[in-house]
Amino acid sequence: MNFRRRELDRQELSRRNLLRRFGLGLAAVLLTAAPPLAATTWAASSGRTLEPGEAKGLIKALGDAAFAMLSNKTTSGTEKTRQFRHLLNQSFALKGIARFALGRYWRRADFDQRRRYLKLFEDYIVNSYAARFGNYAGEQFVVMGESIDDRGWAVVATRIQRPGGDPVEVFWHLRERLGAVRVVDVVIEGISLSLTQRSDFAASVRTVGGDLDAFLDTLEAKVRNINPAP
Repeated sequence: MNFRRRELDRQELSRRNLLRRFGLGLAAVLLTAAPPLAATTWAASSGRTLEPGEAKGLIKALGDAAFAMLSNKTTSGTEKTRQFRHLLNQSFALKGIARFALGRYWRRADFDQRRRYLKLFEDYIVNSYAARFGNYAGEQFVVMGESIDDRGWAVVATRIQRPGGDPVEVFWHLRERLGAVRVVDVVIEGISLSLTQRSDFAASVRTVGGDLDAFLDTLEAKVRNINPAP
């Protein structure tokens, strides 16, 4: 029984490591299940129906740009980090994802706490993945297809081909709002990035007894201590 538990824990850790390795920067049968919970953040707001191929084209452009950046050996780590931040803000509903990740604590936060948190969240995502740029080892990014549901939201299925390893399936959830099509969640090997971050942040807030300022101090320290790629 203990061996079985350890094996399950090892598999879960491996899946989470995949999520953290590819994550927002890189992220096959199309998903037919209900959308990830992060999508409910935008449920009450209006948005037009995405056109066939629109979301697929956006993800292909994003993937091509990300992998071109990672494979460029002449670009410095600082410049790659700048490019990654640009891709992140250009393609992702970052503020919506940040609000969802903080969960019920977002409603408790005052204006200054929210402003500080949004800045820290972006820096945390950028620095976390920038520190892993060196992990790139010749992976290839392939767009498999897309589906559009009754609300006009899209799921784009992609696959990351790893040299000498099993392919990784990545599903990108997109919707349009206020004239912009944005990624609202990334699901890698069945694990939602938004849900994973929400769980991690909830545990961090509980660790400091629900004190949001203490949580923000902890998050700021994490951002400061992440070593960027050279």
